[in-house]
Amino acid sequence: MVSQELAPAYPAQRPTRTAESTTRPPVERRASQIRDRRASIERAIELTRWLVLIFAAVANNFPGATPISSRAAVNLVLGGWGVFNLTATVMLVARRFPGRRVQLATIALDITVASGLVYLTGGFQSDLAIAFYLVVIASSLRFRVAGSMLCTLITGALYFVVGFIVAGHHLTASTLDTFATRAFLLFVVALTSNLLARELVSARDQSLRQTIELEHAAFAELREVDRIKSEFIMLASHELRTPLTKIKAWLTLMQDAGELLPPDAREEGLMELRLESEHLARLTDNLLCIAQLESGEIRLKTTAVDLEGVFREVISRFVETADHERFAMTIEPDSERVLADHDRLALVLACLIDNALKFSPQSEPVRVKAHRVVNKVHIEVHDNGRRIPDSHVDRVFASFYQVESPLLRQRGGFGVGLYLSRQLIERMGGNIWIDNSRSKGNQFIVALPTHV
Repeated sequence: MVSQELAPAYPAQRPTRTAESTTRPPVERRASQIRDRRASIERAIELTRWLVLIFAAVANNFPGATPISSRAAVNLVLGGWGVFNLTATVMLVARRFPGRRVQLATIALDITVASGLVYLTGGFQSDLAIAFYLVVIASSLRFRVAGSMLCTLITGALYFVVGFIVAGHHLTASTLDTFATRAFLLFVVALTSNLLARELVSARDQSLRQTIELEHAAFAELREVDRIKSEFIMLASHELRTPLTKIKAWLTLMQDAGELLPPDAREEGLMELRLESEHLARLTDNLLCIAQLESGEIRLKTTAVDLEGVFREVISRFVETADHERFAMTIEPDSERVLADHDRLALVLACLIDNALKFSPQSEPVRVKAHRVVNKVHIEVHDNGRRIPDSHVDRVFASFYQVESPLLRQRGGFGVGLYLSRQLIERMGGNIWIDNSRSKGNQFIVALPTHV
């Protein structure tokens, strides 16, 4: 059954695991994100290198693409550049990223090689100049916008110097126009590439943050499930041990005393054995029903049910633990029959009445009333016990939820009675809720379809 008191879970029973012990620390996780980002940038740079290298090699070895005299020299430079690219690619595959000094040395080498290739392929007239300098722009992406624009400025200056040397220190309007057009194109490519790269990195970071948030939420949910499971195991062992201890004690006493046990003591022992056995049966029935609900194996047989018969059947289960006079039963004439599953409705009412008996003073009655509201029959269970706070009204219907700490509370139960009641009633086409408008006690209301 469920307790109506709500209290936080006892700290002693919380799982000893923490998020820090089962997931990577925030600093390590941030470092991992930075490594992943660097890996993406370095892969993009190396891919650009290889694409330009392949394009230059193919273009250089087609007849008419470059002067014959310089073709061998260009192939030699491209071959050395390819060996360097291969080394850098192997390092990336091994998850070894270049440091800041190596990055600066690499981009200096790229500028030098690109300028040498431009010199060998015709200076301002080189059709491959832009392709060669694109490698420099791609390599400069690691230095963000300011660093990339500085590299582009240096590259443009070297392009002008190399072109000026190849042109024999003579500049014409057409060569200046060619240089200006290509230099402008370099700056545009550098700027747009950096903006695009920044957007891609930001989008990837946002995606990573969302993934981490989802992982944290899932982990928190798993922790809560693990906490509930641990508490339930502790609670189940406590709840099952209590009646078993009484049963074992009485059986031992009756066995050891034998015929010497007085008749009144024997009757008391038999009564205790019966009560505790019924208590165990209710606990196991509730757990079995919960398991059937969770697995979807429960089957309800909705038929016309006579409420008076169900009320008397349920109340008879408690006459041994509570005075029959404590129960006040009222059924209005137009509310005698409902559409429900007889056995499951009896189980629900048993949970509600047992709940009311636990939290009502010994002298206070428990009232059960049925009356019709439009096309529904409302079954109300009233008690004069401690009122459930408004902030906890919805939470009492959660599985294994209890008010008091399971180790400190004085009343028994697994904390599944109200959860089980709601699940069963809703499957029968009804509703269950708490009317908290009363100043004293609690009123649980079950609404079920009426049978005409």
